[in-house]
Amino acid sequence: MPLGLLHQVGHNANWNIESFLSERCGDGLVLSPLHQALPTIEKLAPATRAASLFDPQFYLPNSRKRKLLSYPFFPEQASGGFQTGTFAEHSSQVAQACVDFQIDQGFRKIVVPTRFLKEMYPEYFQMQEEFSVNPFLAVAGNRPLCLSLAVKASMIRHASWRRMLLDWITHFHQVDELYLMYEFERDTKQVQDADFLRETLRFFREVMGTGLQLTIGYTNTEGLLYSAIGDPNITMGAFENTRIFSEDKFVESDGAVRGPKARIYLAGLLNWVQFEDAQRIRTLAPEIWRQVYHPTEWAENALSQAVEPTFNQPALYKHYFLNMQAHVNELRAMSLDERRSMLKRRVAHAQRMYQALESRLPLERHGRNGHLASWAEALETF
Repeated sequence: MPLGLLHQVGHNANWNIESFLSERCGDGLVLSPLHQALPTIEKLAPATRAASLFDPQFYLPNSRKRKLLSYPFFPEQASGGFQTGTFAEHSSQVAQACVDFQIDQGFRKIVVPTRFLKEMYPEYFQMQEEFSVNPFLAVAGNRPLCLSLAVKASMIRHASWRRMLLDWITHFHQVDELYLMYEFERDTKQVQDADFLRETLRFFREVMGTGLQLTIGYTNTEGLLYSAIGDPNITMGAFENTRIFSEDKFVESDGAVRGPKARIYLAGLLNWVQFEDAQRIRTLAPEIWRQVYHPTEWAENALSQAVEPTFNQPALYKHYFLNMQAHVNELRAMSLDERRSMLKRRVAHAQRMYQALESRLPLERHGRNGHLASWAEALETF
């Protein structure tokens, strides 16, 4: 399988679907019942469903999020209020209904859900098997399966835990694909920890070395780094909570949350910057702008408007999707050595552009270059 790019669907799922269908961005979608009620999924075109994975999202099985509860097999709904101690009474019925739904809808592969466990319990694997894995394997028969697994960053950091994860995943003979995401808690939008990225690259290479197909969920632009170890499926999302995995999105919140300022992805910086900062670069440093901005019709339209776009309008996200597809198209045609060399050049170029901007146009914290030194270091892993 070639290097893949999937839409990590979230709020305003139509933006991802339109980008996939109309602009040929991405090879498919990871569908999200948290954001897409059951009737919405059923209305998708059969060809779209066939290119996509449906993630049942059992990560927080007692979630009361409204759209999750539209699925009769979601644990909180199926058991009349999820309780760990009594869920075993319902697990086979839940598994059967969820597998039947995925078969009926014709998704690319049946996804086996797991819980997100925040603690590294000694019984971690037994807990996952009893909760969902064993019941799903029992009803799925001999069909090839995709195992969904959300892990803590500490599990990837420790070689012993990586070995245990790998041994556990590979002993299910029906599983030929892993849909993996990590919770890496941080106060920055980009991953800036070289050690974590290095261990992540090692783990992903180990997974792919077993012959499993690997889909890496909820990544920001660090997903591009993972092309250095093979041909996984990486993901791209619109809103920030589709570019970082966190249990928080499954928790009901009280009151409205203030929306963030609009950001635009600048491919030459390998980063998102606030739209107002991008406008200043465009006006005051046009020679740098030409090297960091990869134009699309969506971004050109947004930049030409008298009023700054808001975070809940599609243009800047569709611009990002097109830029990510261009990145992947370029990487896809290369050998691993060529990819690593190209990624190193891109990171070095972004560092030079930031250096040129530093004294002239200071950027707000999340639009700065704090991630690039770590990325450069991580790319020296192999």
